[in-house]
Amino acid sequence: MRRTKIIATLGPACSNEETIYRLLTSGVDVFRLNFSHGSPDDRMRIIQIVRECATSIGRYVPIVGDIQGPKLRIGEVDGVVHLQPGQTFVISTEKMKGNAQMVSTPFEALPREVGAGQRILINDGLVELVVTMVDAKRVTTRVIHGGPISSKKGMNFPDSELTIPAITDKDREDVKFACDQKLDYIAASFIRRRAEIEGLRELLHENGGDDVNVIAKLEKPQAIDNLEDILEVSDGVMVARGDLGVELPPEAVPVIQKKILSTASRWGRFAITATQMLESMTANSRPTRAEASDVANAIFDGSDAVMLSAESASGLYPVEAVQMMARIIIGAENAREYESGAPRAPLFQKSSESDEFTDALAGAANYAADQIDAKYIVVFTQTGFAARLMSKFRPRAPIVALTPSSWVARRMNILWGVQPYVMRETGNYHEQIVDHVDEFLLQKEIVRPGDRLVILMGSPLYQRAKTNLLRVHRVRD
Repeated sequence: MRRTKIIATLGPACSNEETIYRLLTSGVDVFRLNFSHGSPDDRMRIIQIVRECATSIGRYVPIVGDIQGPKLRIGEVDGVVHLQPGQTFVISTEKMKGNAQMVSTPFEALPREVGAGQRILINDGLVELVVTMVDAKRVTTRVIHGGPISSKKGMNFPDSELTIPAITDKDREDVKFACDQKLDYIAASFIRRRAEIEGLRELLHENGGDDVNVIAKLEKPQAIDNLEDILEVSDGVMVARGDLGVELPPEAVPVIQKKILSTASRWGRFAITATQMLESMTANSRPTRAEASDVANAIFDGSDAVMLSAESASGLYPVEAVQMMARIIIGAENAREYESGAPRAPLFQKSSESDEFTDALAGAANYAADQIDAKYIVVFTQTGFAARLMSKFRPRAPIVALTPSSWVARRMNILWGVQPYVMRETGNYHEQIVDHVDEFLLQKEIVRPGDRLVILMGSPLYQRAKTNLLRVHRVRD
């Protein structure tokens, strides 16, 4: 069984039923919708296809809505222009057609947000400018590293503490759409501090989305400085190496990736590694050896999930990219001796959802499963929280998570090592519950008579009770 989950971004290359079905049967566990592109009608159509395909094969597949956030861009440019090192270049808030000497930006606050000596990066950092003068509507810069720019390329400000809000008007519309469509996760872009996640949760509440889980995308240096505060109020995090690698030196990104993944594990949060994992497969049928090593190292570092972006959304080989990702993951997981760090121990981490009983019992279940060579660890959960904590111990035994809610089952499919199922009939007493577990798992041919299980549950069952019971069990004949 593959434990690390695969997230595929939907886009023009995989917007029809046949391709989405092939992606699911090739190994996709989670789909991502990038709200920076496409119309609401297009998204609704794709959401319906994903859910119909998942239902047809009996899978619980969550959908992540990735909101754009305050992505700052230059305006329209007359074709592609090349900036030369040492030249003067002006960025203006006045509308105009850009050229090799001047370009506009819709970011009207720019002159107030930057100062002399600060850098501005354009086109994923290929072009580097340094501010020399600022007036009411123009920022004058000197080109440090030249290169090509074209219409609507992104701008990054590694030396500036921007005061712009994390949630834009467009994001508010997209969050409402996500709540109306009952998406499972919202991924929040360019998060810098805890308050921005709290603000997003308030927005979700206003739109009836209290059950939507939140993923903080870590793309700014400030997010790394505030990592533990952000983790405390998030359900999971994403190591978004695109913008993170623009605003920080390239050599810092691998170390920060390891820091984020290990810290997320200590806090009991899932973590996704993303951006350019198999980038060459947007145009080629095979990845580079370096990309294969990158994916494997993300597994060794402790990623719960790895994500494909352009590879699946707009690449020539979306299905092949998923198949290759699955093969690399299995190869890495079969070499567990190379995993970094010591096994996670029960933490009792003080947080907004701290639950010492659940964390301690998850640690005990991991130990018990090893001692008796259990085939599965079975977790009953109302919210998915117990399954998430169990996942962070990285048990050798796969985790079967049982819940009465199809929504919770979908959300749990992003978690490392977790196989979610909906089980509505449980019985009233512990012996009845265990009998129902046997019947359910035998019927689905998940277990055989005589298999050993470790079972975690709360009492009373399915009433948002803390997980407080651990049972070692042999499947009846």
